Amino acid sequence: MSMMKSTPVAYFQKNLNPKWGEVNGTQVAMSFDTPEIEQQRKKNLGVTDVSCRQRFGVKGPKANQWLATQNIKTPDSINSWVLDNDVLVLRLGSSEFLIEQQVSGDVCKQLNQVSQTAAVGVYKVLRADAAFVISGDQILTMFSELCKLDLSAEALKPNQLIMTQVADISATIVSEITNGQLVIRLWCDGTYGAYMWRVLHQLAEELGGGAVGLTNC
Repeated sequence: MSMMKSTPVAYFQKNLNPKWGEVNGTQVAMSFDTPEIEQQRKKNLGVTDVSCRQRFGVKGPKANQWLATQNIKTPDSINSWVLDNDVLVLRLGSSEFLIEQQVSGDVCKQLNQVSQTAAVGVYKVLRADAAFVISGDQILTMFSELCKLDLSAEALKPNQLIMTQVADISATIVSEITNGQLVIRLWCDGTYGAYMWRVLHQLAEELGGGAVGLTNC
């Protein structure tokens, strides 16, 4: 019997007494409080651990063409992203991509299987990301304290991807408008995931928000 994995931040969520669940073979906090309370947190400033989502990384001079043969839509320009059929594709440079399955599906699993026999010029990149979704009215206040860049929708081009420092940790960020609300997605190296969670969660609580489980994300 295989042992269930944990996200990089699960241990540091235990003191919040979350309701645990399993997603993609990973233990994840599904909720921390009632749906009403978590929705209010999201309105102010909610932080959700989404490290359990399936990911696939690939790079190389032929990576873009190879992904096309796998029916993966890729962004036309570097440092940009596209969401297609619940699959988020980030173009991290001219020839490196991060693919993330948003809810359910086997796209990343299939890509991992096919990549074992990938073409010349295509190289799999192992991903061990800690990933978070942050939303709420105080989101720009939070990031003004953690990041020097202006992450407002007015300051960024649509579907722009940013690599920057958040709380002195290298991170990849995308921002989008969902249901009329600014939402920021953040990825960082999993070894810094616990630190990033503590910083985000503490600041969210100070600004009237807090932890939101995956169910209410």
